[in-house]
Amino acid sequence: MKGELLDAPLTRAARFVAVHGGELERVFCEALLRELPARALLDALAARQRDDGSLEPWRPADATPEAATRRALAWLGALGLTDHAFPEAAVGFLAAQQAPDGGWGSPVLPPETRIAITGETAGLLARTPFARESQLRRAEAFLARCYSPALLQSGEYAPLLAYAHALASVDSELADEALVWCGRELEKGWRSGRFTTGQIARALLRASAKALPGAQIEASEVVLSLLAAQASDGGWPAAASGDRVDATLEAVEALLRLS
Repeated sequence: MKGELLDAPLTRAARFVAVHGGELERVFCEALLRELPARALLDALAARQRDDGSLEPWRPADATPEAATRRALAWLGALGLTDHAFPEAAVGFLAAQQAPDGGWGSPVLPPETRIAITGETAGLLARTPFARESQLRRAEAFLARCYSPALLQSGEYAPLLAYAHALASVDSELADEALVWCGRELEKGWRSGRFTTGQIARALLRASAKALPGAQIEASEVVLSLLAAQASDGGWPAAASGDRVDATLEAVEALLRLS
């Protein structure tokens, strides 16, 4: 499938990112496509790392050091570059932000916001060799306290993404049940048009899977749907309040991983 269907779409996507993305977005895209060595992204991100391990924000979509650091770890994870001194310091920074209750984000934030941040952060840390088991256990306990089937059946995408991301990597007695609910509800939302193909691809990428428990979604089906959604300018549409460059980078990664 890669040779027959993907060459032209990926070339158009790279051109879109080159025109509309910043320097780091371009380097990440070219590293995904193996037009640059993966080390180029590691070096480019390391140049923005602060003494405390955080990343200096480089764009409005990730306006805080915490968000920029999560973005950096996600990109490095996509390229298999988490076992280096740079991500070790980044993990240390994010770990230091964990609240006493095991979650991430200020306790004054809405619970759904903290679930989203905690699911993403725990999932990212768990895929590095530097996360401490005690920190992951506390994050799992936070998510378990917040969990209910009703939360995942609410029709909202964010909790599904959070639990799929975290519980695909963090040991939890909750994983079997919650991941099945995530898969069922993601498929239901996709089939009904409530969730976009890009959102389904994001969930698969964050779960590091070609399939989700409880969902009858074939990877090839997602690939073909992504290809059909590519715009004439080479980019992909973003979900509400999203960024087209981000959506395009996720589509490129998903096409490469799922095909």
